[in-house]
Amino acid sequence: MIDVTAATEATLRRIITDVLGVDEVGPDDGFFEAGGDSVLAVQVVARVREAGIDLNVRELFDHQTPAALAAAIGDRPAVPAEDGAQAGTADAEDSPLVAFTDDEFGEFEAEVAEEAEETAGAETEWETST
Repeated sequence: MIDVTAATEATLRRIITDVLGVDEVGPDDGFFEAGGDSVLAVQVVARVREAGIDLNVRELFDHQTPAALAAAIGDRPAVPAEDGAQAGTADAEDSPLVAFTDDEFGEFEAEVAEEAEETAGAETEWETST
């Protein structure tokens, strides 16, 4: 019998490692501590859903390690592909990538704005040094 949680954890580790561009993410490595941010979280969730695992960004924020996230997902059925659609994307309206309360969305929006300002500042510094 296949251990669904172990398989899910392995998939999560592979995707998070790839998105973060690091050598390896361990089962107990925190996503944000390993270099993740809100934009990368959305990328991880999209890739996880493409792999057929039903996940949203809120779950990644709540369960930040691959082991905790896999345990939270458990043996929940994957989102089935329909009519040749990619696995995990068939019911996008029913299972949003991001599900935040108004307060949480405000925090998310502020974090994204701060990251954009930092990125813009870095580009400005580079442009002035060349």
